[in-house]
Amino acid sequence: MSGGFYSGKGGKGSSKGGGGRGYAAAADAGVIPGVLTRKLKALSYPEVDALSLSGQAYCKVVLWLEEEKIRLYEKNDRRALRDFNKAWYEHVCTYCKELGVNADDLDERNTAVKLRVLNGLTNLAIHDIYRDKVDANEIVPAPPPKAIAAAGDVQAQKLQELIVPLNRLLESVSLPKLPADAADTDTLAALECIHARVCPPASKTVGTPLDLDQLPVGFQIADSEVKRAACVLRLLHGSELRDLQVRINQVINDLQKLTADPKTDSRLGRVGR
Repeated sequence: MSGGFYSGKGGKGSSKGGGGRGYAAAADAGVIPGVLTRKLKALSYPEVDALSLSGQAYCKVVLWLEEEKIRLYEKNDRRALRDFNKAWYEHVCTYCKELGVNADDLDERNTAVKLRVLNGLTNLAIHDIYRDKVDANEIVPAPPPKAIAAAGDVQAQKLQELIVPLNRLLESVSLPKLPADAADTDTLAALECIHARVCPPASKTVGTPLDLDQLPVGFQIADSEVKRAACVLRLLHGSELRDLQVRINQVINDLQKLTADPKTDSRLGRVGR
Protein backbone atom coordinates (compact mmCIF):
# COMPACT_ATOMS: atom_id res chain seq x y z
CA MET A 1 0.00 0.00 0.00
CA SER A 2 1.57 3.29 -1.07
CA GLY A 3 -0.42 5.50 1.25
CA GLY A 4 -2.19 7.45 -1.50
CA PHE A 5 -3.73 10.55 0.02
CA TYR A 6 -1.47 10.34 3.06
CA SER A 7 1.88 10.25 1.24
CA GLY A 8 1.50 13.92 0.33
CA LYS A 9 0.56 15.09 3.81
CA GLY A 10 3.43 16.50 5.83
CA GLY A 11 3.78 15.46 9.46
CA LYS A 12 5.84 16.99 12.21
CA GLY A 13 7.88 14.88 14.51
CA SER A 14 8.94 11.28 14.36
CA SER A 15 8.76 8.81 17.17
CA LYS A 16 9.21 5.10 17.05
CA GLY A 17 7.48 2.94 19.54
CA GLY A 18 9.13 2.40 22.87
CA GLY A 19 8.36 -1.26 23.38
CA GLY A 20 9.72 -1.38 26.91
CA ARG A 21 7.54 1.41 28.29
CA GLY A 22 4.03 1.25 29.64
CA TYR A 23 1.19 3.19 28.13
CA ALA A 24 1.17 5.80 30.88
CA ALA A 25 4.92 6.45 30.60
CA ALA A 26 4.67 6.53 26.82
CA ALA A 27 1.84 9.05 26.94
CA ASP A 28 3.80 11.30 29.30
CA ALA A 29 6.77 11.13 26.95
CA GLY A 30 4.57 11.75 23.90
CA VAL A 31 5.64 8.59 22.08
CA ILE A 32 3.81 5.59 20.65
CA PRO A 33 4.33 2.38 22.67
CA GLY A 34 5.92 -0.53 20.86
CA VAL A 35 2.86 -2.75 21.21
CA LEU A 36 0.71 -0.15 19.43
CA THR A 37 3.35 0.28 16.73
CA ARG A 38 3.28 -3.46 16.07
CA LYS A 39 -0.51 -3.34 15.73
CA LEU A 40 -0.28 -0.59 13.13
CA LYS A 41 2.44 -2.50 11.28
CA ALA A 42 0.13 -5.51 11.20
CA LEU A 43 -2.50 -3.24 9.64
CA SER A 44 0.10 -2.13 7.03
CA TYR A 45 0.03 1.52 8.02
CA PRO A 46 2.30 3.18 5.42
CA GLU A 47 3.94 5.75 7.72
CA VAL A 48 4.85 3.75 10.80
CA ASP A 49 8.24 5.49 11.05
CA ALA A 50 6.50 8.87 11.29
CA LEU A 51 4.09 7.92 14.08
CA SER A 52 3.59 10.61 16.70
CA LEU A 53 1.07 11.85 19.21
CA SER A 54 1.47 15.44 18.10
CA GLY A 55 0.86 17.46 14.99
CA GLN A 56 -0.57 16.17 11.75
CA ALA A 57 1.13 12.80 12.18
CA TYR A 58 -1.51 11.91 14.75
CA CYS A 59 -4.35 13.24 12.60
CA LYS A 60 -3.15 11.24 9.62
CA VAL A 61 -3.12 7.87 11.40
CA VAL A 62 -6.64 8.43 12.77
CA LEU A 63 -7.87 9.38 9.31
CA TRP A 64 -6.12 6.37 7.75
CA LEU A 65 -7.77 3.96 10.19
CA GLU A 66 -11.20 5.29 9.24
CA GLU A 67 -10.69 5.47 5.48
CA GLU A 68 -8.81 2.20 5.02
CA LYS A 69 -9.99 -0.10 7.81
CA ILE A 70 -12.98 0.93 9.92
CA ARG A 71 -15.08 2.77 7.32
CA LEU A 72 -17.89 3.85 9.57
CA TYR A 73 -18.66 6.95 7.47
CA GLU A 74 -19.56 7.33 3.83
CA LYS A 75 -16.82 8.88 1.70
CA ASN A 76 -18.39 12.36 1.72
CA ASP A 77 -18.99 12.24 5.48
CA ARG A 78 -15.25 11.81 6.11
CA ARG A 79 -14.55 15.31 4.86
CA ALA A 80 -14.52 16.71 8.40
CA LEU A 81 -11.79 14.24 9.38
CA ARG A 82 -9.64 15.26 6.40
CA ASP A 83 -9.45 18.92 7.43
CA PHE A 84 -6.75 19.13 10.11
CA ASN A 85 -7.97 22.39 11.60
CA LYS A 86 -8.99 23.55 15.07
CA ALA A 87 -12.35 21.79 14.85
CA TRP A 88 -10.76 18.45 13.94
CA TYR A 89 -10.70 17.16 17.51
CA GLU A 90 -14.38 17.95 17.96
CA HIS A 91 -15.21 15.89 14.88
CA VAL A 92 -13.03 13.05 16.14
CA CYS A 93 -14.86 13.08 19.49
CA THR A 94 -18.16 12.71 17.67
CA TYR A 95 -16.70 9.97 15.49
CA CYS A 96 -15.35 8.06 18.50
CA LYS A 97 -18.66 8.38 20.33
CA GLU A 98 -20.42 6.62 17.45
CA LEU A 99 -17.83 3.84 17.60
CA GLY A 100 -18.06 3.48 21.37
CA VAL A 101 -14.47 4.67 21.95
CA ASN A 102 -13.90 6.88 24.99
CA ALA A 103 -12.61 10.24 23.71
CA ASP A 104 -13.47 12.49 26.66
CA ASP A 105 -11.13 15.51 27.02
CA LEU A 106 -9.48 14.82 23.65
CA ASP A 107 -7.40 17.75 22.43
CA GLU A 108 -3.96 18.48 21.02
CA ARG A 109 -2.27 18.77 24.42
CA ASN A 110 -3.77 15.73 26.18
CA THR A 111 -1.38 13.00 25.00
CA ALA A 112 -2.80 10.38 27.39
CA VAL A 113 -6.28 10.65 25.85
CA LYS A 114 -4.83 10.79 22.33
CA LEU A 115 -2.96 7.55 22.97
CA ARG A 116 -6.09 5.92 24.42
CA VAL A 117 -8.17 6.93 21.40
CA LEU A 118 -5.55 5.74 18.92
CA ASN A 119 -5.25 2.40 20.69
CA GLY A 120 -9.04 1.97 20.76
CA LEU A 121 -9.40 2.74 17.05
CA THR A 122 -6.54 0.38 16.20
CA ASN A 123 -8.14 -2.42 18.20
CA LEU A 124 -11.44 -1.85 16.38
CA ALA A 125 -9.69 -2.03 13.00
CA ILE A 126 -7.93 -5.28 13.92
CA HIS A 127 -11.18 -6.76 15.23
CA ASP A 128 -13.06 -5.85 12.04
CA ILE A 129 -10.40 -7.37 9.79
CA TYR A 130 -10.27 -10.54 11.85
CA ARG A 131 -14.07 -10.85 11.77
CA ASP A 132 -14.13 -10.35 7.99
CA LYS A 133 -11.50 -13.05 7.48
CA VAL A 134 -13.38 -15.46 9.72
CA ASP A 135 -16.61 -14.80 7.81
CA ALA A 136 -14.76 -15.43 4.53
CA ASN A 137 -13.30 -18.69 5.93
CA GLU A 138 -9.79 -17.32 5.49
CA ILE A 139 -9.09 -17.97 9.16
CA VAL A 140 -10.19 -21.04 11.07
CA PRO A 141 -10.57 -20.22 14.79
CA ALA A 142 -8.42 -22.51 16.90
CA PRO A 143 -10.32 -24.73 19.33
CA PRO A 144 -9.97 -23.81 23.00
CA PRO A 145 -7.16 -25.62 24.82
CA LYS A 146 -8.20 -28.76 26.61
CA ALA A 147 -8.44 -28.49 30.35
CA ILE A 148 -6.95 -31.94 30.86
CA ALA A 149 -4.28 -33.96 29.16
CA ALA A 150 -5.05 -36.57 26.53
CA ALA A 151 -6.61 -39.78 27.74
CA GLY A 152 -3.50 -41.76 26.71
CA ASP A 153 -1.27 -39.68 28.99
CA VAL A 154 -1.31 -41.99 31.98
CA GLN A 155 1.00 -39.80 34.04
CA ALA A 156 -1.51 -36.92 33.98
CA GLN A 157 -4.34 -39.19 35.19
CA LYS A 158 -4.44 -39.70 38.93
CA LEU A 159 -7.63 -41.78 39.33
CA GLN A 160 -6.88 -44.69 37.00
CA GLU A 161 -6.78 -47.19 39.92
CA LEU A 162 -10.38 -46.35 40.83
CA ILE A 163 -11.86 -47.32 37.47
CA VAL A 164 -12.09 -51.11 38.09
CA PRO A 165 -13.76 -50.95 41.55
CA LEU A 166 -15.84 -48.01 40.40
CA ASN A 167 -17.19 -50.03 37.47
CA ARG A 168 -18.40 -52.71 39.90
CA LEU A 169 -20.30 -50.06 41.84
CA LEU A 170 -21.73 -48.61 38.64
CA GLU A 171 -22.92 -52.05 37.58
CA SER A 172 -24.58 -52.63 40.93
CA VAL A 173 -26.68 -49.47 40.58
CA SER A 174 -27.44 -50.07 36.88
CA LEU A 175 -25.28 -47.27 35.54
CA PRO A 176 -23.00 -47.39 32.46
CA LYS A 177 -19.41 -48.45 33.11
CA LEU A 178 -16.35 -46.30 32.53
CA PRO A 179 -13.89 -47.17 29.75
CA ALA A 180 -10.46 -48.41 30.79
CA ASP A 181 -8.83 -45.12 29.70
CA ALA A 182 -11.41 -42.82 31.27
CA ALA A 183 -10.27 -39.32 32.11
CA ASP A 184 -10.24 -38.14 35.70
CA THR A 185 -13.17 -35.80 35.06
CA ASP A 186 -15.30 -38.78 33.95
CA THR A 187 -14.23 -40.73 37.01
CA LEU A 188 -15.26 -37.90 39.31
CA ALA A 189 -18.59 -37.60 37.51
CA ALA A 190 -19.18 -41.33 38.00
CA LEU A 191 -18.44 -40.97 41.72
CA GLU A 192 -20.99 -38.18 41.98
CA CYS A 193 -23.60 -40.35 40.23
CA ILE A 194 -23.00 -43.22 42.62
CA HIS A 195 -23.22 -40.87 45.58
CA ALA A 196 -26.53 -39.54 44.29
CA ARG A 197 -27.90 -43.11 43.99
CA VAL A 198 -26.65 -44.29 47.38
CA CYS A 199 -27.44 -41.08 49.28
CA PRO A 200 -30.42 -39.46 47.59
CA PRO A 201 -31.17 -35.93 48.79
CA ALA A 202 -33.88 -35.65 51.38
CA SER A 203 -37.08 -34.40 49.85
CA LYS A 204 -38.07 -31.03 51.18
CA THR A 205 -41.52 -29.64 50.57
CA VAL A 206 -41.34 -25.95 49.81
CA GLY A 207 -44.56 -24.05 50.18
CA THR A 208 -47.95 -25.61 49.54
CA PRO A 209 -47.97 -28.77 47.38
CA LEU A 210 -49.74 -28.46 44.06
CA ASP A 211 -53.30 -29.84 44.15
CA LEU A 212 -54.47 -30.63 40.61
CA ASP A 213 -58.05 -31.00 41.80
CA GLN A 214 -58.14 -27.34 42.80
CA LEU A 215 -56.76 -25.93 39.54
CA PRO A 216 -59.29 -24.30 37.17
CA VAL A 217 -59.64 -26.15 33.88
CA GLY A 218 -62.00 -23.74 32.15
CA PHE A 219 -64.65 -26.29 31.27
CA GLN A 220 -66.77 -28.91 33.03
CA ILE A 221 -65.33 -32.43 33.39
CA ALA A 222 -67.10 -35.12 35.36
CA ASP A 223 -64.24 -37.63 35.44
CA SER A 224 -61.65 -36.61 38.06
CA GLU A 225 -58.79 -38.41 36.29
CA VAL A 226 -59.55 -36.66 33.01
CA LYS A 227 -59.73 -33.36 34.86
CA ARG A 228 -56.26 -33.91 36.35
CA ALA A 229 -54.89 -34.76 32.92
CA ALA A 230 -56.48 -31.59 31.54
CA CYS A 231 -54.85 -29.56 34.32
CA VAL A 232 -51.46 -30.99 33.43
CA LEU A 233 -52.00 -30.12 29.77
CA ARG A 234 -53.02 -26.58 30.72
CA LEU A 235 -49.84 -26.19 32.76
CA LEU A 236 -47.67 -27.52 29.92
CA HIS A 237 -49.45 -25.25 27.45
CA GLY A 238 -48.81 -22.24 29.66
CA SER A 239 -45.10 -23.14 29.85
CA GLU A 240 -44.94 -23.39 26.05
CA LEU A 241 -46.63 -20.00 25.69
CA ARG A 242 -44.02 -18.44 27.98
CA ASP A 243 -41.23 -19.94 25.89
CA LEU A 244 -42.92 -18.68 22.73
CA GLN A 245 -43.15 -15.17 24.18
CA VAL A 246 -39.44 -15.23 25.00
CA ARG A 247 -38.58 -16.23 21.43
CA ILE A 248 -40.88 -13.54 20.02
CA ASN A 249 -39.13 -10.94 22.15
CA GLN A 250 -35.76 -12.14 20.87
CA VAL A 251 -36.92 -11.86 17.26
CA ILE A 252 -38.23 -8.34 17.89
CA ASN A 253 -34.89 -7.32 19.43
CA ASP A 254 -32.98 -8.76 16.48
CA LEU A 255 -35.23 -6.93 14.00
CA GLN A 256 -34.74 -3.67 15.88
CA LYS A 257 -30.97 -4.12 15.66
CA LEU A 258 -31.15 -4.77 11.92
CA THR A 259 -33.31 -1.72 11.25
CA ALA A 260 -31.46 0.68 13.53
CA ASP A 261 -29.24 3.50 12.26
CA PRO A 262 -25.69 2.08 12.05
CA LYS A 263 -24.27 5.50 12.83
CA THR A 264 -25.80 5.33 16.27
CA ASP A 265 -24.61 1.77 16.95
CA SER A 266 -21.37 0.74 15.26
CA ARG A 267 -21.80 -2.91 16.24
CA LEU A 268 -24.44 -3.28 13.51
CA GLY A 269 -21.85 -2.99 10.76
CA ARG A 270 -19.82 -0.52 8.83
CA VAL A 271 -21.44 1.88 6.37
CA GLY A 272 -19.69 2.31 3.05
CA ARG A 273 -17.90 -1.02 2.88
